[in-house]
Amino acid sequence: MKCLFILLASTALTAAATESAYDSIPTDTIRVIEGAHRLVLTENSQGVTVTVTGKDDEPGFSYSYQSQFSPDATVHTSQQSNNWRLTLPFSRRAKPTSKYPHSACIVGGLAFGGVSVPGISSKMRTSWEIMLLNAIAFEHRFTPNSRLSIGIGIDWRNYRLDENLRFSQADNGAISISTYGEEVSKPLSRIKTFSWLVPAIYQQRLYRDFWLNAGAILSINSHASLLTRYHNAQGKHEQSSDNIRQNVITCDFLASINYSWLGFYVKYSPCHVLRSSTGLEFRSLSAGLILAF
Repeated sequence: MKCLFILLASTALTAAATESAYDSIPTDTIRVIEGAHRLVLTENSQGVTVTVTGKDDEPGFSYSYQSQFSPDATVHTSQQSNNWRLTLPFSRRAKPTSKYPHSACIVGGLAFGGVSVPGISSKMRTSWEIMLLNAIAFEHRFTPNSRLSIGIGIDWRNYRLDENLRFSQADNGAISISTYGEEVSKPLSRIKTFSWLVPAIYQQRLYRDFWLNAGAILSINSHASLLTRYHNAQGKHEQSSDNIRQNVITCDFLASINYSWLGFYVKYSPCHVLRSSTGLEFRSLSAGLILAF
């Protein structure tokens, strides 16, 4: 019994020493491949073969590595994963895939910008826009570097007059820009529109995380209103209207350049915001920041 105990202890010490020796052997790096699209690991009685095809910056890339087993080798395999990720709201990233072309549903394009009006832009310096370009969209990815999306979004635009100017609406619906005519306080005069968007956007990767985006947007302007409010010696005055005869269907053109989730966009509408019957025709130009697009 004592001999058996000594034999077992010697065996355990030998195994521990052998494992420690293997742990101390440095691992040689054969090849590092960044942004690989597909990895295939093939094993047979002779050895193992690793094949890598495609990279982010080189879709036609191919690499193969083969290692043979020694007669007394023991092979161990393991897998580790970490599914915890922190993502921004309205993230447009979909699960990665190695097959192209393929399609995905996306959400993104939250934008905050300033609005100007060519021709009278100096009178509307405090105008603004809030837009969610893709509340939901269908995106087709031709390659890792090119995409086309068609979606549905929403947009608010606020055209606000500065200085001593105000919007006025006559009884016949005509809208004009005039002055208050006297000293006033707390002036506010604006036209606000709400639109449903149908954007068709093409995206092209320029370099790594830099993307160039361009496309057209069909705007369905479902609501528009006018509000003028001010105080003078006689008290508070207000004029408002929800019937200012906006053009219901207009078209915008958008371009943006993005790095990762942050970008800068410009959007121009060659169509008039209001109908010609109002007597006040103007176009819209907006620019600002766009997120997760």
